[in-house]
Amino acid sequence: MTDTPRRGPLEDLTVIDCTRALAGPYGASLLADLGANVIKVESPEGDGYRNIPPFLPDHASPYDDREAGTDFGAPFAAVNRNKRSVCLDLKEAGDKQVFLELCDQADAVVENMRAGVMDNLGLGYEVIAARNPRIVYACVRGFGDPRTGESPYAHWPCLDAAAQSFGGLVHANDNLVTPALADIFPGTLMALGVVSAVHQARSSGKGQFLDVSMYDAMLAFQKSAVAQFGFTGKPNPAGLQRAMTLYPFDLFPTKDGRIAIAAVQPHHWDLLCAAMDRVDLMTDERSVSNAARLKHVDWVEAQICAWTTQLTRAEILAKLDGGIPVGPVQNMADIYADPHVAAREMLETCEPGGDNPAITLAANPIKFTETPTTLYQKPPKLGEHNDAVLAEFGIEKPAKVDGS
Repeated sequence: MTDTPRRGPLEDLTVIDCTRALAGPYGASLLADLGANVIKVESPEGDGYRNIPPFLPDHASPYDDREAGTDFGAPFAAVNRNKRSVCLDLKEAGDKQVFLELCDQADAVVENMRAGVMDNLGLGYEVIAARNPRIVYACVRGFGDPRTGESPYAHWPCLDAAAQSFGGLVHANDNLVTPALADIFPGTLMALGVVSAVHQARSSGKGQFLDVSMYDAMLAFQKSAVAQFGFTGKPNPAGLQRAMTLYPFDLFPTKDGRIAIAAVQPHHWDLLCAAMDRVDLMTDERSVSNAARLKHVDWVEAQICAWTTQLTRAEILAKLDGGIPVGPVQNMADIYADPHVAAREMLETCEPGGDNPAITLAANPIKFTETPTTLYQKPPKLGEHNDAVLAEFGIEKPAKVDGS
């Protein structure tokens, strides 16, 4: 709940968050969930992700003058909890100065704009680092930043679908992967990069610039496919590969959905055969080993399907009794009802404001014994914390001058 103080292993970290949409905000949200003091800097129009539905009943657009409890939808809430919002127009001289003064007291600045945008505003890494040499400046870009390697695509825009396609993930799955993996994984890597660089800066006294390319992240995500091509010189065929190296390692139909079964170790295979009441498969030359099962994969699949289709997912789980890796294909209603989720406290609620009921958000999956984390700050309205943050940082916002 949001009646608790900010806490976590990164309580001593201050991050100025200029990210928007999904990739950058996801990475910044990881830092916030770990206790960092994350100040989200938004333009007067706000992060465009605020206007993506679904919305709560008591909702107003950032472009709407009426008061409402919230000015954001569910996608924004998911990756901007535990942050405070400050509204600054970085094209205006006074607000630029406020931004730089925030950065003077921060450990890191994060953004995910196209290469050159912050530089053109006079707010690039070199400007900030000249004032605060310990600053870590981290970004997610579609094709990286020229500071770390000049890509021929460096100045192209990029979204999840393009990065998945460039990086081979669409080929591997013969389709786009949801949720937006080419946003979420680069954002995660950016957060790791920030923590690593701040750790180094605190011992050396000098910060640095780092970036994560969405294209690069998708390539790194497929380390096994990269290595396979490196070994053989042959690209994997398009589409999800049912059986290339291990079997069974697949989804199987049941009476009420599908279930994943991964019984590739000899003892796992024997336990599955016993649960199926098919001890003959333990010694059958077509299924006695992983190599044999790969060679006769269609026949092995048929034997397993003949068993799974007669049972529900729950019945299969009961028969296997935790003996082998297995997982029912669950939708979000299944997940909300799963006792594991409750036991691990993976759903947290907060009051969004106005007359709206409490909203439920995913909790931090990294669990600490000594520095537990919490949901302490609801997703912020645009500019909700201007006064509080500037007072906390000891910054007086200059009055606007006409023509400035």
